Amino acid sequence: MQIKTAQEFTQKFLTETKKQSIISDPQANIYLIDKPKNIHSFRAVSVLRKVLDIKKVGFAGTLDPLASGLLIMATGRATRLLDLFHFLPKIYQADIIFGQISDTYDLEGQVVNNTDAEEFDKIFLKQQLKKFTGKQNQQAPMYSAKKVAGKKLHVLARQGKVVTPPSKEVEIYEIEMLDFNFPKLKIKVSCSAGTYIRSLAHDLGQATKQGALLSDLRRVAIGEFYIDQAIHLDKVDQEVLAKNAISAEQIISSLNQHFGL
Repeated sequence: MQIKTAQEFTQKFLTETKKQSIISDPQANIYLIDKPKNIHSFRAVSVLRKVLDIKKVGFAGTLDPLASGLLIMATGRATRLLDLFHFLPKIYQADIIFGQISDTYDLEGQVVNNTDAEEFDKIFLKQQLKKFTGKQNQQAPMYSAKKVAGKKLHVLARQGKVVTPPSKEVEIYEIEMLDFNFPKLKIKVSCSAGTYIRSLAHDLGQATKQGALLSDLRRVAIGEFYIDQAIHLDKVDQEVLAKNAISAEQIISSLNQHFGL
């Protein structure tokens, strides 16, 4: 069974009995963590394991090393709730540079400059951004964890295999232009689960015919959980975590309200 909705997930994996099992676990908590740039999301798992002296720690939604921002983390049996967060909408702040392209769609790949890039104004840019709002089929970046025939795309890419990345219907609810001074653009993107901001940057570069890549990314919200509620990973200790823990019961109640479960 392919799980496509929160309702399907709950019916299959989160029965009332399992909810009570999660709530009864004293180690079952949710933490909002602000992951800095230049470290992998799994580094946050290591930090919480050490500080809390607990083995069962996980997170919802990987952030690439280039990206910073909100990680929703869980401990104990609350890790069973993490898949539900994947269904929540996300908000990102993204920096995009025009006139450059890369195989990874960001600065981590091999960057090539478009020496023929031509400057354009805000009016033209707003017209292009408008085309990317709404439902659309978006192709995953070749350097991503998306799988083809059971293998991750980034593994196939590094092996030199030529495959067509899969497409998926996503929805971009809003793109707000925060700042623009060619070739640099800063935007805020509200989008459905599964949206690749790297792909958006690349596709915007194709639409403007100048090329573009993602130079910075920060996740500022997952559903109703916001970055200003989060603990910076460098500030994590037992006292801070104890003060900011969200119980599994609170999370289940919040998710129930969001999904109407």
